[in-house]
Amino acid sequence: MPAGSRSQTKKELHELLAQLVACINTVKVLTVLAERAASPKVIGDILGMKTPTAAHHVKKLERLRLVELIGEEDVGGTMQHTYRAIIRPLVSTEEWDKLSVEERQRFSIWIVQLILADAAKSFQANVFDARSNRHLSRTPMVVDEEGLDEVASIQNKALEDIIDSQAVIAGRIARDGSIGMNILVAMMCFELPEPSDGLVSLGDL
Repeated sequence: MPAGSRSQTKKELHELLAQLVACINTVKVLTVLAERAASPKVIGDILGMKTPTAAHHVKKLERLRLVELIGEEDVGGTMQHTYRAIIRPLVSTEEWDKLSVEERQRFSIWIVQLILADAAKSFQANVFDARSNRHLSRTPMVVDEEGLDEVASIQNKALEDIIDSQAVIAGRIARDGSIGMNILVAMMCFELPEPSDGLVSLGDL
């Protein structure tokens, strides 16, 4: 699950997530705004929906404090508003359990779409494999229910450590006056309907 502000309560996060995944088109609009700043018209063109419909979903996301208005421009006598995504909720396992399978899937599809879009940008810019210390791995496993809990717990702890490291890293960059590097950290653990084709692990090449 994606990380965002830790200042929100669990109740607020659950309500936020529930409203977000209630409509797949709202998720699609947020996906666009997570990738780029755009106006409802541009979003509508990308998603094949009418501008008023796109604007409706943008306003919903704005009320949920997931996007913000960053610009206004007069285009042919019409005021065009540009928005961008500003937050991705951090959801606990307990809050995730409250969602239906359909709601979880909508949210998961959104996350995977963002990961794939970021990976595509990295490949296109020829930076995905530019550094030898990058990590990429794929590890199919056979586990029981307890084993799944164990693996997921390891990943959840890793996520907490990564989030905590952000403040330390930001402080070091500010102190040293160095230029920060944009990276993406992603983890997955999910059930397969049948055995995988095989194990492939390409970490730390």
